[in-house]
Amino acid sequence: MKETQLIEKLKENNEQAFKILYKYYPVIRSYLLKFGATQQEVEDVYHESLFILINKLKEPQFKLTASVNTFLFGICKNKYISLNREKKKTSEMVFNSAHDETLENSIQDAIQKDKKYEVAQKAFHQLEESCKKLLKAFYVEGKRMKQIAIEFGFSSDKVAKTQKYRCLEAAKKNYQQKA
Repeated sequence: MKETQLIEKLKENNEQAFKILYKYYPVIRSYLLKFGATQQEVEDVYHESLFILINKLKEPQFKLTASVNTFLFGICKNKYISLNREKKKTSEMVFNSAHDETLENSIQDAIQKDKKYEVAQKAFHQLEESCKKLLKAFYVEGKRMKQIAIEFGFSSDKVAKTQKYRCLEAAKKNYQQKA
């Protein structure tokens, strides 16, 4: 069936034309599911979009500038975006009322983490310069033990690993003294 015939049949509520529209459903379904829609949401969006399409086609001043399936796809996409906005607003309202109590807890947790981080920084800065460089090379720069052994002049990567362990122990000791 050609596009013009399909449009005319849809205006007449022809069952055969509707069956053709349902051939577009799997593509639209997979698209919406990728973006987090549930199966029920996909079905609802598709049926609402069909309703909108049919009503638009019946308007005398309406001119379809794309294919029927492209237009239907656009309606479905916009309908799902609109549905998500509504869901987000609703969840924000519920979240905001429950959020006040948890926000205070989150702030307290963040303050505690900041304090721990400051103590850890001070402990790190108290280390010998060689330990600071070694720990930075391993943890920040992501260098391997063999590379560190060569760079720092250790006889093997095992010696570098042992030295890293000693530096960590010194950092832990400094941290415990500060905390």
